[in-house]
Amino acid sequence: AEVIKNGKLAVLLLPGIGTKDDLKMAADYGAKVAQIATHVTEADIAEQHIGVAKKMGMEVIGMLMLSHMASPEKIAEQGKLMESFGADVVLVTDSAGALLPDTVKQRVAALRGALKIGVGFHGHNNLSLAVANSIAAIEEGARWIDDCTCGLGAGSGNTPTEVLAAVLDKM
Repeated sequence: AEVIKNGKLAVLLLPGIGTKDDLKMAADYGAKVAQIATHVTEADIAEQHIGVAKKMGMEVIGMLMLSHMASPEKIAEQGKLMESFGADVVLVTDSAGALLPDTVKQRVAALRGALKIGVGFHGHNNLSLAVANSIAAIEEGARWIDDCTCGLGAGSGNTPTEVLAAVLDKM
């Protein structure tokens, strides 16, 4: 954490696997951002962890995982729960890499219409659409886009930073 100059150390926690003690340990080591991830229909289990992170002064990002499994309306409902618990941003999380650009736009639009806080997107590349889906999310108003160096991540990987940056530069 002490060598990070232009960013913030973040951790991802799944309630029921990660505990509030794990979150405290991460904060003690310098984490400034807590990404609290739940199944897209189970945001209610995030209340305690979001609250603990906020009390420690962390920025909190709620992640609605497997978002292909719920309607845009259900995603908006679950995002409102995370917002009510204190999340600063809620992400449409395509953890299965199953969404298409239009379905990303529908989900981001639903969240944007329901929330007063920031909305974002976390893509996986199972259909080789992580960059296209991230662009679709941006076009729909998402202002937080998760990506990672070389696309390293679960499954077929996440949105690759280098490719996303090149596409955004060309745009």
